[in-house]
Amino acid sequence: MLKLNKPRSAGPYPDRDIACQEALEPVFLELATELTPEDVAETAGGKLPPVLLGLTRRAEAAGWTQEEAEVAISELAQNLLDDMASM
Repeated sequence: MLKLNKPRSAGPYPDRDIACQEALEPVFLELATELTPEDVAETAGGKLPPVLLGLTRRAEAAGWTQEEAEVAISELAQNLLDDMASM
């Protein structure tokens, strides 16, 4: 199981949202192999399947907020959709 990076500090800092995406990306990509394209599209729209809800809990344990994790996962799903469309 891949370890998630923690935030640099407990409070807000510049590009914290990007840091959260970077922290979650390796695990998200690993979990995404189990998702259907429809699951990825729904995730990009903000509806996370159970496997990705588990990732939000892991992110919270690492120090990210649930909202940060959910937004980051949705953004990562959108990036994945964009990559799939360009293939």
